Amino acid sequence: MLHKKYSRDFNSSIYLCEYYFPEKIGVIDSTISAEDLSSVSESGDSENASFDWIDMLLRGLNANPTPSEAESFDVTDGSKILEMLEGEDNRGIDAPDDGKEEKELPQEYTYTKEGGSLRRFTYDGEQFAAWNEGEFTVLVNYYGDKVIRKYFDSLFRLSKSERFKTAATAKKINLENETEYEYLNDSSTPEKSVEKQISAKKRLESHFDEEGRVISVLESHYEEREKKSKSKKKDETAEKEEILLDDKKTSRKYDDKGRVTEEEIITWNYKKLLSGKYSTSERSVKNVYDYSSVSDENNIPPDYRFFENGELHLERKYKTGDTYSEKLYFDSNFSVEVIYEGGIKKTEIIYLNGKEQRRRDFEY
Repeated sequence: MLHKKYSRDFNSSIYLCEYYFPEKIGVIDSTISAEDLSSVSESGDSENASFDWIDMLLRGLNANPTPSEAESFDVTDGSKILEMLEGEDNRGIDAPDDGKEEKELPQEYTYTKEGGSLRRFTYDGEQFAAWNEGEFTVLVNYYGDKVIRKYFDSLFRLSKSERFKTAATAKKINLENETEYEYLNDSSTPEKSVEKQISAKKRLESHFDEEGRVISVLESHYEEREKKSKSKKKDETAEKEEILLDDKKTSRKYDDKGRVTEEEIITWNYKKLLSGKYSTSERSVKNVYDYSSVSDENNIPPDYRFFENGELHLERKYKTGDTYSEKLYFDSNFSVEVIYEGGIKKTEIIYLNGKEQRRRDFEY
């Protein structure tokens, strides 16, 4: 029901929408429908009155919309939004320099409920809304054609984050990305997160340690393949199903100072054979870092080893930042060691079965 003071025909409603949302002039009447208008601000104050079609847009986000083309979603911290809603953030209000004329600022609007709590805040085309939904606190940020909705649990930890792309009407909003977080007991840092990139048909599963550092990321994609059926005839159209395939897994280990000691990357590739079956190939590379010779005084790089499919291919040991030895390992127990001093190549040694075969010194 519309407020009595504003219970008029639909055209009058459009006028009021355009009055309080000037950025929608010339757009609202061509995109909005009568059911998109629900009520006037609960305050009853004509100075703060506004039709809640934007609230319908924010609240009526479809859980299973049709995906649209979109870029990847980067999860952002909701703390700044919380600060702004609590009145601790002066975003958009700049104090004028002494002796200079104050610049004209975009109009700021605050909409409250009957009890005085904040319902929505708008500034320069950007809008924030907040409400409670069961045990969750829901925050929504709307700007341009993007809507980000965040769910915070009873401990104000980010539980779920969604990114939508708006359309001509609220009913056609598309979900681009969705990320859910899992926590262990009362920890303030997540133990796990799962991000679904809807339009790209990708999935990212991340695991974190107690310090919030990433210890593994599994990147996968959804692919449509024919269902296996023994009873299918040649003329019949094959039934298809969507399956999840792993593409890349990155794993890391850290020392007590938070430095990466190991990083392993496993990649998978899939190829369809003439028989219609698929083959899978796997490749792994691993970097290992040794900080035993590193101190705050010398600040040299850590010793380094590189492995491919479990075999050592390169080993580097440092004396100083530009004085080090580098050893390359090849098949048939053949290896080459190069020694650098001051960044200049000084010696080259060739080994076979671990025994020196030839040495060459360089003079510059």
